[in-house]
Amino acid sequence: MARTALIVHLDIRPESFSEFLDLARAHGANSQQIESGCLRFDVMKSVDEENHVVLVEVYENDEALESHWISEHMAKYLEQVDDMIVERQRYRCEC
Repeated sequence: MARTALIVHLDIRPESFSEFLDLARAHGANSQQIESGCLRFDVMKSVDEENHVVLVEVYENDEALESHWISEHMAKYLEQVDDMIVERQRYRCEC
């Protein structure tokens, strides 16, 4: 069975960039600790584009990704960071 990956490109408000990175990294670590289906959650800062972040998330399957989306900690994270994000592109992939 194929694993499910989510690649997310985010442009962040310059004044919020450092805080966003801290929150995203904490969210990624938390997701891996409490979600058995979350196999990987990387937060990467672009070296080419200022204030650009790429999230690479790998889940055991589609159900694990869906569980992540409806989790309480995801809702809390989105509430914290939503106003910091200028643009968002999501790519759901099989791996």
